[in-house]
Amino acid sequence: MKLKWMFPIAAVLLIFTGCSSKAASPAEIKVNQDECDTCHMGIQDLESAAQIILNDGKPLLFDDIGCLFVYLQEEQPEYEAAFVHDFQTKEWISLDKSTFVQDEGIESPMSYGIAAFESEEKASDFQKNDGGTIYTKEELKNLDIKAFKKGDMTHSH
Repeated sequence: MKLKWMFPIAAVLLIFTGCSSKAASPAEIKVNQDECDTCHMGIQDLESAAQIILNDGKPLLFDDIGCLFVYLQEEQPEYEAAFVHDFQTKEWISLDKSTFVQDEGIESPMSYGIAAFESEEKASDFQKNDGGTIYTKEELKNLDIKAFKKGDMTHSH
């Protein structure tokens, strides 16, 4: 008798599981077609790009991690997910779980010199070999990001 109720209950659970929202994933960026939502420059280097997926599913694209942080500071958007590329693997990783190293020796499209790493350990290893300062996402959000930019006025916002 108990087995008679197990199948309908399992079916209902599977239906609800299948209908639940999946985690947001990075949007496709079209190099040399899409532009940065902060500085409006064309995105030419996919490995330096970053993005925010807003709660309504709309992606905001950035050509540099620094541009993403400028946007976060100025607009303070609520978002479902945000992604940056890991400096070493070049794979998309979660902005919220990343650790960052900033150094003027780190090349980036808008010269903010910010690199993302999937773990604090990897960021620390990079820093030991290449220098720079380690930051969390929250620390970067509270700094004057624009002050990180090198003196290259050809790319000023």
